[in-house]
Amino acid sequence: MDPAARTVTGDDGSVTAYDKLLLATGSSPLIPPISGSGKDGVSTFRNLYDTQALVEYVRPGMKTVVIGGGLLGLEAARGLQLRGAEVTVVHLMKTLMERQLDATGGEYLQRKIEELGVNVLLSHNTTAILGDGHVEGVSFVNGYRMEADLVVIAVGIRPNVELGKAAGLEINRGIVVNDYMETSDPSIFAVGECVEHNGVVYGLVAPLYEQGKVLAATITGNRGPRYEGSIPEARLKIMGVDVFSAGFVQDNPGMESVRYEISRSASTRSLR
Repeated sequence: MDPAARTVTGDDGSVTAYDKLLLATGSSPLIPPISGSGKDGVSTFRNLYDTQALVEYVRPGMKTVVIGGGLLGLEAARGLQLRGAEVTVVHLMKTLMERQLDATGGEYLQRKIEELGVNVLLSHNTTAILGDGHVEGVSFVNGYRMEADLVVIAVGIRPNVELGKAAGLEINRGIVVNDYMETSDPSIFAVGECVEHNGVVYGLVAPLYEQGKVLAATITGNRGPRYEGSIPEARLKIMGVDVFSAGFVQDNPGMESVRYEISRSASTRSLR
């Protein structure tokens, strides 16, 4: 990308001029600093190719560790378990899906997941993937080790910002955009998982649709609608457990929370 000349160059050497340019480069799986993550038997879980590779690789009885207790990690864990693998979900935080569920919801989800036959290991920070060229186990910061034939990493995303950075655009974690999806260069726009808006990077598809509506108006000269951020919404559907979450889980200053909970034996209602 050459913002001064307003051209883009392809890998075949072709040069194309533009009046306005849109970056929708998406994201890549985040790989935490875990020693041995390049070993054979380590996979990410983010796209169709990852899924196909796992389906071909997994075998019944295979000891499998899924690092990450969020949406993708739990879906990967259940899919692998249905194919006969012995699956353990390892999560750094104290509860599952802590970005979408409060502690009560996370604990309930853990019980349901374990009832389905998936093991859950919380508050464990993975430091290394063990084995001589191929996965044989994982170790944690507390010294605990466990055997593994397959490790799946599903801990989040890393926005693809390389093109924007090389073009001199403002970059933080993602390509910084304003309420009109404009980057620091007003002729270049960006949407999706490569974008950072008001300090937030979104890893779900719904915000992309909302950003796209604003972009469509702006880029066609109908500047008016503004993107004000997205309300978090997440769905998890695995056999026997349907979870839906929307809005903010953690209490914020000035926020009043109303809680309504129905357990198996009774219902409780409280206001705080």
